[in-house]
Formats: sequence, C-alpha cells, structure tokens
Amino acid sequence: MKDLILRFWRQVGDNPAKTLFFFVIASVGLWTIQCSLLQNIQSLDTLEALTWGAQGEWGHFKHPPLSGWIGYWFSVLTGHGDWGLYLLSQLCLAIGVWFAYLLGKEFWSDKYSAATGALLLYVLHYYNPSWMKYSTYFVEIALRPIMAYFFFMALKHNRLYQWGLFGLFCGLGILAKYSTVPLLFAFLLIFFWRKEYRVKALSIGPYLAFAIFLLVIAPHVNWLVEHDFPSFKHVENRMAEEHTWYMPLIVTATALYPLLAEMGVLLLACFPHWRDRERKTLNRDALFWALTLTLIPSAVYILLSLLGSDIILMWFCSLACWSGIAVVAAFPFKLNGEIFRKLFLLLVIYTACLFIGTSCDLMFSSRSRLHTRPEAVVNPALDFWQKHSNKPIPVVVGDRWLTGVVENYTKARPPACEVDDIVYFDLYKERIAKDGALLLAGEPKELDGFLAQIGNPEIEFTFYRVPYHALRGRTKKLRFVLGYLPPNTAKIE
Repeated sequence: MKDLILRFWRQVGDNPAKTLFFFVIASVGLWTIQCSLLQNIQSLDTLEALTWGAQGEWGHFKHPPLSGWIGYWFSVLTGHGDWGLYLLSQLCLAIGVWFAYLLGKEFWSDKYSAATGALLLYVLHYYNPSWMKYSTYFVEIALRPIMAYFFFMALKHNRLYQWGLFGLFCGLGILAKYSTVPLLFAFLLIFFWRKEYRVKALSIGPYLAFAIFLLVIAPHVNWLVEHDFPSFKHVENRMAEEHTWYMPLIVTATALYPLLAEMGVLLLACFPHWRDRERKTLNRDALFWALTLTLIPSAVYILLSLLGSDIILMWFCSLACWSGIAVVAAFPFKLNGEIFRKLFLLLVIYTACLFIGTSCDLMFSSRSRLHTRPEAVVNPALDFWQKHSNKPIPVVVGDRWLTGVVENYTKARPPACEVDDIVYFDLYKERIAKDGALLLAGEPKELDGFLAQIGNPEIEFTFYRVPYHALRGRTKKLRFVLGYLPPNTAKIE
C-alpha cells in the first residue's frame, strides 16, 4: 500500500496533465454524488432553466435561451433525473477548466505551467459549487475559455475553421448571457493591439467569424425586437435596484479575489524553501492575454458600480477562467514537480474540507428549496386539480419555484407560467382564457397582479403546509396555496 501511494505521489509531479485530468474527473464525480444524495429537489435557477428550455423559445424574460435549451435537453437525455442536472453543472466546469489548460499550453512549453494555471481554478468557490445548481453561469464558465482558445488559435494559425469556431462560440456566448459583450470588446482590444494580429484583418478569417456570429444571434435579435426587448429591461431593472454605498468596493474586491487567492495558494505551495527557488522571467504574452480578458470586463462592471448601478457579483464567475494563467505568468519562481505536488495536496485537503463542511450543512440544515420532496408539492396540486376538473392541467400559474416543481416532477409536465413574467403570460394567455389554470403560490397576494390582468375573477384558495427536512435536520413546514381558475373565466384583452 505504501509503495502504491509513493508511486502515485511521484506520478502527480511527473505527469501534471494526467493529474489535472484525474482531479477534474474526481471533482465531477464528488460533487455530483453529494448533490444527488443530500438534496431532494432542484433549485429555483435550475427549474427556471428547465421551464425556459421546454418552451423552445428564442428568448425569455430574464436571459437569452441557450442555458434553458442545454438544461432541458440534457434532462431529457438523462430521464429527467435530478442527478443529470447536477452532472451537467460539473461537466460545464470541467469543460471550462480543460480549455483553460489548452489555452495555457499555447503560452508555455514546459509541462507544469498550463496544468498549474488550470488546477488553480479549483481554489475558487466558483469551481466547488455544491451549493450552486445548474444555471446560465455554468454555461458561461464552459464557453468563455473555448472562445478564448479558438481566438488565440485563429490569430496564431489563421485557419478558416478556427475563425469559424471562434465566431460560433461567441454567438453561443451571447445566447447564454449578455455579459459576453464586454468580453467581445476585450477580444477586439487584443486584435488591434499588436501589428501581428492586425494584419489578419486582410484575410477572410475575421469576416467569416463575424458572419457566423451574426448568423447565430440573428434569431434571438429578431425575437427581442418582436417582444420589445424584455430581457434588456430585466437587466436594467436589476441594475437599478437599491444597493449599498460601498458597492464599488465590493465589486473591485470580487474582481481581484481570484488573482489574490490563487497567488496566495501558489506561494504557499513554495514553502518552506521559497527563498531558494529558481527565478523565472515574466511571460508577458500570457499575462497580457489573461489580464486583458479578465480586467477589461471587470473594469466595465466597476465603472457601472461607480455610476450608481447595482452589480450581480456572480457576473464575475466566468471572468475568473483565465485568472490561473495570469497568476502563473506573473509568478516569480519556476514551477517544478515539487511545487505542483504541494499544490495538488493543498487542493485535495481544501476540497476534502469543503466537501465535509458542505455535506454536514446539507445533512443538518433543513431548507425548503433543497429538502422538500417533490411529491409533497405535486400530490396536493394534482389532487386539488382533479377535484375541480377531469382534464389535464393546462398551465400552472404562480410562484417561479413552486410552478417549476409541478412542471418538472409530474408525468404530464404542465407548463409553468411565472406570475410576473410578461413573456410567459403572452405565451399562455390564450390557453389560460380557454382552458383555465392551476394557481400556485406561497400566499394569495402574490397572484394579485396576475388576477388583475385577467379581470379579477373570484378565486377561492386552499392553504397547505407540508413537511420537509434534511437527512438529519429538523422538520419544518413549507406553506403554499392552490387555486382553481375555471375555463372561459379569464378576461384577457
């Protein structure tokens, strides 16, 4: 056994690429198993994405459509099991880490630097997300390094397929989240900064990339025009929300956090003989690329916060994709097998502690949107509907999470319609007017706005309190109400 451990320990330093691959696969399995065993139900963001994907629309009230499409069809392929969505989240992270490694290999010829830059990403809480479920952020984390990799390859080799793939993934980035836009400006800055890159403008490649980019986003742009830009208005409303006066400081700290955290861990891996380490020259090319792609979008968010806008801090999660490359490029010492082994050991210890801590939290702290069993909501909803109608539920209107539970955990999968979502309402209003709807919310007052839109019909609500608890947690009660909107009752103009 001792010989086996020593052999493995030697392999860690001798084969950093294999070690990185092992760590990535182990992380995928570890967090997928944890979520599958200790959580009973999908989160709000995940159920929301599944609802979007089931609609098959080219846009939604909050986001572009890609994350919904990916989530829904992956759920279909995995039999709508919760484990499939947990696995999808981790696969997105794994793809992002691996393409960060591939990009790093283009900057360094030694076998340690690229693997170290990719492995450092697991220092960040974005890459240890037992508490985060599948959402558009995971799709961003997967796409951003792919975009950067094909951009670099296109500038280096100027091959048409590389430019085409760059344009394709930039288009997919926009279809995932509009925060891709600042990154596109960073790509433009890199393109025009150096003469060796600017001369590529004389070739057909960049124009092919731009044409494919426009082709990919064109259906979504058309959808936005037809629906009066609802997702833009959502972003505007979010940024206009009240926030603390020190928001710019929080935003700046969030932008710097990946770089500082990773540099600190890498320096720790050099102890105790860090003074005797061999010095190396600064890799200016890698540092220029990584910092440009990280700091240009970050500067946009910091400026917006200084101008009084609220900033969603998770916007920074995908900007950390190249932070490991930046840290390795700026690191003063030459990397070797000893430092890589120590870094690997630190990350194993950190991940193990994080896994134990979050597992205990999931086991002992009961939370409704993690530990409610789906049937606790679905069965009362089905029984209630069957008391009023012998037809299938046409649509479920109400709270985002509760309606998503009914849609995604029943065989018939009746579409969910969030009560305040104008896109949902426009999509289902004719069905609601003709066939009625099941109303489901935490409190009746949450449905006041919807009922006002349909003529304020008289609705009698029934109150429910259902138990939920973590594996070893205290039993609590989830409260919700159900109402029946009969067919041909809603007055919709």
